[in-house]
Amino acid sequence: MYVEDKKILTLMMITKNLNAQILLGMKRHGFGKLKWNGFGGKVEKNEGIYSAAVREVKEECGLDIIKAKFFGLITFEYEIDNKHPMHVHIFKSEEFEGTPIETDEMRPKWFDFDKIPYEQMWKDDMYWYPYLFTGKYFYGKFLFGDYETIISHELKEIKEEELYNLQKVKVQHKL
Repeated sequence: MYVEDKKILTLMMITKNLNAQILLGMKRHGFGKLKWNGFGGKVEKNEGIYSAAVREVKEECGLDIIKAKFFGLITFEYEIDNKHPMHVHIFKSEEFEGTPIETDEMRPKWFDFDKIPYEQMWKDDMYWYPYLFTGKYFYGKFLFGDYETIISHELKEIKEEELYNLQKVKVQHKL
């Protein structure tokens, strides 16, 4: 889905054991192939952002999300392809049902927080993960030259109400 010339996406970060472990998926194909990442993707037409995040988790690793919280909004731009900026809504969940399963799209694996494989992830993750996992709401922008090189970034902690207001103003798309 595109709103205000931005591609609207979701990303669900799943944790357990009081944030001691995180579930990441090794992307099998497409954008982000061979990178560990959270679960998410495109918001379909007439679909809410939260609903899209829950659907993507089910499709990519088989889990049913019971409850999740909206923590961050990041815009990503890539000079290399001049495509629409990606506007990513980041959620976190510790309340889910099921056991992660491998799918055509992702191979899920639990990681201890002190063993997160940042070297096999998107370069921006090391910047915003600390905000998410310390319970801080955040907003950011990342400009990449190619898919591996961050040219510039802004990232800041904001209040919860600012995050929801920013989301409404920037994308005018209901959660």
